[in-house]
Amino acid sequence: MVSRFFPTWYGGPRIPNPDMYGTDRDGWLTEYKVVRAEALSLAPSSLTFEEAASLPCAAVTGWSALAGVRAGDTVLTQGSGGVSLFALQLAKLLGARVIATTSSAQNGERLKSFGADAVVDYVETPQWAAAVRALTAGRGVDRVVDVGGPGTLAESLKAVAYGGEVALVGALGESKAGLDFMGLFMSQATLRCISVGSRVDVEAMNRAVDAHAMRPVIDRVFPFAEAKSAFAHYAGGKVFGKIVIRH
Repeated sequence: MVSRFFPTWYGGPRIPNPDMYGTDRDGWLTEYKVVRAEALSLAPSSLTFEEAASLPCAAVTGWSALAGVRAGDTVLTQGSGGVSLFALQLAKLLGARVIATTSSAQNGERLKSFGADAVVDYVETPQWAAAVRALTAGRGVDRVVDVGGPGTLAESLKAVAYGGEVALVGALGESKAGLDFMGLFMSQATLRCISVGSRVDVEAMNRAVDAHAMRPVIDRVFPFAEAKSAFAHYAGGKVFGKIVIRH
């Protein structure tokens, strides 16, 4: 079984301010925990416990950000964080072409090894939307999974195809110029805010992961007694994939 980010959001539109672990309820860094049965979902049978533990937040967010993507669509992911890596893998699972932005050639090669069809170095090319459009014969991408928020949204809007969608996941990037309203209006793009997902989303994703034998990218597994080291490793900023604390 796996937990869910929002234990009481079962399906349908997002409910206002649903309970979540770590704020409204105690989190999972504990030896024992009692929860209601309806707060859990079946884990993909093809995964280890450590792999399944990486799914409830970042993977479900990536899955929700890809809602409506069809085989043959082009998806843009940003960087190599947890949501972006899962979005890359899940988009390929859905039959999409994936373009990924990256900060280094090394990370670019690793992204390609997990399925990215093309990469754009945003350090070498700060106005990366033009490069993305060049990779799509000028059309742009059908879906942008935007994790940078104020630091990337302007370029995301330039990279998205006419009538496409920008799924807003986070705000990791530094704030830059304000939103270009006319650019948004003329693109006819949809902006959709993503908030992880419901039990229906979790279970649909888990079935897809099982059916396609998709393996989450695990950076490192720490034993429970070394939980502090796990947080220090994460804070070091050199993580590629998920960090798991195993009990």
